[in-house]
Amino acid sequence: MMPIEEAIIEKLRRSGPCCLDDVVTYLPNLTWGEVFVAVNRMSREGPLLLRQLGYSTYQIALRSQFS
Repeated sequence: MMPIEEAIIEKLRRSGPCCLDDVVTYLPNLTWGEVFVAVNRMSREGPLLLRQLGYSTYQIALRSQFS
């Protein structure tokens, strides 16, 4: 797993489901686009759920948080 993915998972383990912008704020050395690409990839591969709440608002969560 790449460091960005590990950081995203750690953020979600600590805070639970949150908006994508919260994760971007948590990772200030990365751009919104870099975080989104990692989250998108992880949601397709399994460990994350990605939900669009509004036009440009996304919520992400670990799948295990909804088991």
